[in-house]
Amino acid sequence: MIEQLKKWQVIYINNVKYVVINMIEYKEDTWVWQEYEIKNESNQHKWLCVEEGDFGKIEYSIYTPYYGSINTDELTFFTNSKEYELYEKGTAIVKDYFGNADVDLLEKCDYIDYITKDKTYLISIEKCGNETEKSQGEYIDNSKIKITNQIDFQKIEEDKKKSKNNKITSIIIYAIISIPIIFGVFFLIISDLFANKSMQKYIEKQTNYTYVTSVTNNVNKKKAKVYKSPYSTIDQTVKNIIDGVPKEITDTIDSDPNTDEDGIGLHTKKEFAYIYLENGVVYVQVSEKEYANNTGASTYHRSHHYYYHNTYSSSRKSTTYTTYSNSARQQSINSRTTSGGGTSFGK
Repeated sequence: MIEQLKKWQVIYINNVKYVVINMIEYKEDTWVWQEYEIKNESNQHKWLCVEEGDFGKIEYSIYTPYYGSINTDELTFFTNSKEYELYEKGTAIVKDYFGNADVDLLEKCDYIDYITKDKTYLISIEKCGNETEKSQGEYIDNSKIKITNQIDFQKIEEDKKKSKNNKITSIIIYAIISIPIIFGVFFLIISDLFANKSMQKYIEKQTNYTYVTSVTNNVNKKKAKVYKSPYSTIDQTVKNIIDGVPKEITDTIDSDPNTDEDGIGLHTKKEFAYIYLENGVVYVQVSEKEYANNTGASTYHRSHHYYYHNTYSSSRKSTTYTTYSNSARQQSINSRTTSGGGTSFGK
């Protein structure tokens, strides 16, 4: 049985120093061989094949990539001024490996080998999974190769340093990718915290709305506030309030078609606002729902108490403003989202 070489083990081929960096061991029936990726001090990479030949003699062959075309249906072909003929073909499994070899244990690999008539030069094709490698090589006389017991510790340290640098690079890349995402999420959280969630607070912040009066519910002492709108129409006022709290609007209520009243109701989870026209002026009466849930003697502004409560308790959804509210909500989400921010193997 062939004894495996070790990672970073030093070997000499034609007096050139190489170190072992990767290995794949193949098995077909009782035949076992290893293929080692090796590199010299000029950082040239080659593959060294080690197998047992006739009478137990260890045979060595060394390979580099082959970029020519091969018609595998033909038994012979010419390349590099040499004639090659089919030598052997079959299917092996990966018995063992180490290093950065792109294979899995027990993975099946098909191979085809060609050789010159003088049995010196070879061309090999190996296919493992979706990867196909073509390489050209030659047998090496055993006197030209020296296997030492030396381990290149300098290469080990270089490998560790490279691995450490790769980890640092990965961390930096991860940070570069992650930081904008983190800040984006942070921005969304902060903007959500400071976003308008109350119709009344939104209106209070707008200097163009004019506070008119407060109306008290005599039953639970809750208050509604009445504001004069800066806009000349109900439509403009409703859309302005929806734009101010687009995520909070849960329902929009149309005016009663059986009356002359022209008013629109807006619901959030906690508030209700009634927008109506009186004497050519648009007003907004807004309160917590506790105010509207209990009808008291003074729950209205001027003559609109009936319409206020009729609209509050109504199920007459406004198609126009429901559509507008959905659109405003989606635009708000899109705007905030945009502001915030997915070794070869073988011979």
